[in-house]
Formats: sequence, structure tokens, C-alpha cells
Amino acid sequence: MLLKNCKIITSKEIIEADILIEDGKIAKLGKNLKGNGETINLKGKLVLPGLVDIHVHARDFKQSYKEDFASCTKAALTNGITMIADMPNTLPPVMDKKTFDKRVETASLKSYVDFGINFGVADINKEEIENLLNAKGVKPFAFKIYMDDTLGKVSSETIERAIESYVCCVHAEEHRIIEAKGRVKEAEIRAVKKICKLAERYRKHVHICHISCKESLRYLNRYVTCEVTPHHLLLTHKDFKELGSIAKVNPPLRTREDNKALLEALKNGNIQIIASDHAPHALSEKESENPPAGIPNLDVMLKLLLTLVNKKILSLHNIVLALCENPCKIFGIKNKGIEVGKDADLIVLNLKKEGKIVPEEFYSKAKYSPFEGWKTIGEVETVIFRGKIAYVDGEIIKNKKSEKRF
Repeated sequence: MLLKNCKIITSKEIIEADILIEDGKIAKLGKNLKGNGETINLKGKLVLPGLVDIHVHARDFKQSYKEDFASCTKAALTNGITMIADMPNTLPPVMDKKTFDKRVETASLKSYVDFGINFGVADINKEEIENLLNAKGVKPFAFKIYMDDTLGKVSSETIERAIESYVCCVHAEEHRIIEAKGRVKEAEIRAVKKICKLAERYRKHVHICHISCKESLRYLNRYVTCEVTPHHLLLTHKDFKELGSIAKVNPPLRTREDNKALLEALKNGNIQIIASDHAPHALSEKESENPPAGIPNLDVMLKLLLTLVNKKILSLHNIVLALCENPCKIFGIKNKGIEVGKDADLIVLNLKKEGKIVPEEFYSKAKYSPFEGWKTIGEVETVIFRGKIAYVDGEIIKNKKSEKRF
């Protein structure tokens, strides 16, 4: 396949070039290229690399009624995301090698995009952690530490051992403070401070998930990276008061001042990654007396970000950096991005297409959103996945499932 007359967006520049694709890889980049197969003249349309979302809850297993790898990765694919990293708080949780291997098998059979599988860390599975590290074969994308005890109690000793031995992603909210005061800012701030000190002490990289308040930013150091979600950039506690459980999420929505601080940190590089934290539930659960936390974001994230681009709040360069280049650099993903020899995962954008968030149209099984009714500008027109058109003009073309790619 040859794509002619592309405007390729990187984190630093716009490159006008042709893209030659052979055997699912980018074979050449340049002007006036020749190809033997299909030729598509993009006539100056914008081309981004396939996006990498490092924080996704695909559910499946016993919670497949909420979401499964097929519905989750269809939502990802149609919105320009060609790789996800799945979180381990499933039912059963991914905290032993047998369940991890089953997770890889399930994702391999169902996924429409590439994937990595995170492994949960708590005091109860110390031996399983050792077994997994010493075993041959597929390794986790990262260890996931829930300091709010989502997967069971996790002691300081366990956290330190995990940080020493493997790359870790951390849900930074202190369980002790949550029990005493609820999910107040202090729970996150103290957890972030603790993790940053440990990362510096051991000189090991640690990634902090869904940072939500401006005070947390002051403790970041060169060993720590972090991510921000669309809802923590765009929504506040006032939206939660208005929308109720539909906007319930952990950590909670904060203030407009926090939104502004997070946005500025994203733009100046103190926050390196945007991630969806796609966390779908059944609508009946969200409307129950004790609703779970979580927002389904795969169907909306890029549309919201492109709207910010049109409003000149963010740039396309910011998006490429935070949703492709930085995730690949930070987590050692070697085969993504628009470079010769890498996977031909490409997005063609229509930056001016106007639309509206309509949950009934989601590919996700979770047909609700705190962004319902929001007007958007910009959307994905075409997705090329490993050198083949996988999605175009609202229709999934590619039915072949993903390989085991991490």
C-alpha cells in the first residue's frame, strides 16, 4: 500500500511525505515514492501514528457483561487507538501466573488491536510475583499497585520489592486516609509523595496513574512519570454533583483550578501521558444505591482532545507526544510510531468534522457518559492497522483478531 501526499504529525513537526507500506510495516517515508500495490492519494490529509492507551479496563472474564476484549478493542480501534494496556482488577484478578496466561489467551482470541497485560501486586501474592518474574514466556506490560487496597492490602515492603524488580504503575491513593476521611486530596498527595521518594531512593522508574490534583505535581522527580485522564482535564466536582454516579470515578473529580494545573503540566511536560482509564460498568450498576467508580472513555477520548485542538487549547503535537511517543519511550514499546521498520498503524483525521457525544453509538458495552451531549470537532476518518485498512467512514473493515503483541 502507498499513501500519497500525507501531512504526517509528529510531536515536533508536520512532514509532507508519502508512506510506503510493505508486509504490515512502514517501508519508506519520502516524496514521490512508487509502489506496486494499492495507492491512496490522501491529498494533504492529516496522518497521526496509531495511539497507545496504557490504562484500560477491558473487564471480560466473569465481568464480560460490562465489557470484553472484543467490544473494548473495537471502541479503541475506531477511535485511533491501536494498542491498549489492560488493568488487572478483573474477576478473577490477574494476580497469579495461571490467570495471567489465561488473560493473554483471552485477549489474543478477541482483540482487534495490540495489547499488553498488567499484573496486580498485593501482599497475598508475593510468591506468584517471583514465579512470574522467573518464568519464561510473555511478561507483564507492568506491575499494577493499588495503594487503595483494591486488590488487597499492599504493604510498604511489597511496594518497595515491586519497584525494585519491575516497572510499576501505581494507583496513588492511601487506603488509611480513604478509610478515615474518604477520597480526599490528601489521600492522593501523600501517596504520590511516598512513591516519588521510593522511586528516587531505588533509582527506578515508577509511573503514577490518573493524577488528579495540582498539589501532587510538586513531588514528581526524574524517576517518576505520570498520566492524566480526559475527565480529570475537563470535569470537576460540580459535574459530579450535577450528574451523580455517572461521573463517579477514583480518584474523584476535583476543581477547575486542578483542571488548569493538570493541563499546564501536560503542555510543559511534567505530565507525560494521556490515558483513558476506560472503566465500563453496566448502566444498572451505575444507577444503583452503591454505584461503582469508573467512566467509559475509549469512544470519546480522541474526539474530546481534537476539540481542544480546534479550540487551540492543545495541539496535535501534544496528542502525538502524550498518546504515542511518550508511552512508547517510557514503557519500551519498540514497534509503534511513524518510522521506517515500525508497524504501519496510522490514523487519518478529519479535523473539522462536527459531531456530538452519543453513548448509544458507542462500541463499548457501557452506553453512558458524563460527556453525553458535548459537541465535538474532529474525528477519525480512517485507521490503518498493521498495513491494512481496519476502519473507514464509520465501519470496521478488518475482522482478523490481534496477535500476541506487547
